[in-house]
Amino acid sequence: MIIMPYYDSGDLIKYIKNGFYYASWQEKLKNLKNIIIGLDNIHDVNIIHRDFHSGNIFFGKEGMYFVEEITIGDLGVSKSATESSYNENYGIIPYMAPEIFQGREYTKASDIYSFGMIMWELMTGRRPFWNRNHDIELIIEICDGLRPPIVTNAPNGYIELMEECWHFDPEKRPSATEIFYRVNKICEEESKNCDNKNPTEIIKSSDIGPVTTNNPNAIYRSRNLSGMIHSAMSLWSSRSQSINLEQFNYYQKNNMGPTGKRKYENDLIENKEDNGMI
Repeated sequence: MIIMPYYDSGDLIKYIKNGFYYASWQEKLKNLKNIIIGLDNIHDVNIIHRDFHSGNIFFGKEGMYFVEEITIGDLGVSKSATESSYNENYGIIPYMAPEIFQGREYTKASDIYSFGMIMWELMTGRRPFWNRNHDIELIIEICDGLRPPIVTNAPNGYIELMEECWHFDPEKRPSATEIFYRVNKICEEESKNCDNKNPTEIIKSSDIGPVTTNNPNAIYRSRNLSGMIHSAMSLWSSRSQSINLEQFNYYQKNNMGPTGKRKYENDLIENKEDNGMI
């Protein structure tokens, strides 16, 4: 059992809800840098968090909108990176990497995918897929490449890094160490913008800012998703086979001549009688 101190400033969810329009991008980037330092420290000792989301990021001593102490908590399902993790899957659907749904093992890159969702959350003030049912269909769409919508409310380089973090291919996601250096660079550039009185603005838009109510079927608590994932992947597989069959039938239909015989290059048509072409 791990006993953690009480964090009276709350978690990242509370921070975003209360301070989204008041915290500058410079302050948000400093907080993001501290978050990735925490994740990098976990990865440095070869641990995978496996349930990384904004509700597990706790704030301690707090300035106006910059938090001096950030702790990553809820390590109850964390495992060594060398330990097999083929067992029940706990988590929150929007923060889970697609390869986990497809039955592959958790890796450090799975945590990086979750970090990409946290970046989106800081950028928009909303939780990923806040307006969707967190169900089988969402799992399938995530496996098909669905990600939260991109808004241009971020400093240069931020969106590109975020998209790399949630890349479909785990091998193409940056490491926590690389993310730290890139966030630090973005933070330095934003500091220069602030010095020149040209900071990145927090835009006012219907697509930006905290919402009062999420979809009632958007579930932001960790739960056992093994059964739902199994059902989703069975349906996803059957749909993929159906699509492949439709593509095959389309190909057959569009490669037949007017006599119902296959067409070849140069518009030659199959001759079934002598196995030649006419």
